[in-house]
Amino acid sequence: MNPKFFTVEEANALIGFLENTLERIRRNRQRYLWLLEEIAILKLIVECGAQKASRDSVELEEKTQELKAVEAEIEKARATVRDTGCILKDEERGMVDFFSIQNNTVVYLSWKKGEDNVKFWRSIRDADSNVRRPLEGSPST
Repeated sequence: MNPKFFTVEEANALIGFLENTLERIRRNRQRYLWLLEEIAILKLIVECGAQKASRDSVELEEKTQELKAVEAEIEKARATVRDTGCILKDEERGMVDFFSIQNNTVVYLSWKKGEDNVKFWRSIRDADSNVRRPLEGSPST
């Protein structure tokens, strides 16, 4: 699949969508981690054969199903970001990259959750780096 290339304006037009989607991912990740803890505790209770183990077994199954549903929601949200052509660089920090051509060079436009618009770019060669440079004419924040 060929990458989608964005202008700064096209990338900026997606910020509202990205803010909402990243927040949904964050909330679901919190829920996912909480469910993992609950499931671990319920497994211990069931394995120890404590009283009410049958009720706990049912709850364990319910929580396991809920965990799968939350995991599916997270993946669905990630897929909606990918479907736009954006690259979810760092989910926890809310960093998103957009392929772009600036000054006849292929670069990543770089946006981070909380920023009001795209103000930075990164070199394709530094794909594993988080070093962001200000776009020409954009104030650095």
